[in-house]
Amino acid sequence: MTGRAQALAFAAALALVLAAVSSAASAGEANRSSVSLVPLFNANQRFKPKKTYKLRLRARERSGAPVAGDEISFSLRHGPGKASTPLAARKVKDGVFEVPFKPMGPGQYALVASVRGQPEASIPPVRLGVIGYADGIVEVPVKEDAEVMRHRGNSKGKSAR
Repeated sequence: MTGRAQALAFAAALALVLAAVSSAASAGEANRSSVSLVPLFNANQRFKPKKTYKLRLRARERSGAPVAGDEISFSLRHGPGKASTPLAARKVKDGVFEVPFKPMGPGQYALVASVRGQPEASIPPVRLGVIGYADGIVEVPVKEDAEVMRHRGNSKGKSAR
């Protein structure tokens, strides 16, 4: 093979590789959502249980056009793998929605949007953290319980200061 033939073969192979990479990139873009969901509140805020918050979010198409109210729905998930609970959203203005959030207990929540019936996973969820203590009995491991009892025995009826 001459030097010129080798250069042509290399160029052809390079063109095939670039075409394959380009088509894979465009397929990846097709799988991504064409809608962006932006919280209009401090997403790092820690919420309190059993209090209702009105969370506002902006939903826009990649082109910048607002998402219509009849094309979007919201749901809430508490913890990984849990079922979603539908939330009633109110359209505030074009592309801006208000969703009531009333966490019943502490933990991690995910506010999930679905646009035009797309799967929930197509738009990244908005993560929400709720502070507080869990209701009910909390079991203390035996080792820690023994340590607490040992310290109580040393006080011999004196009040703790």
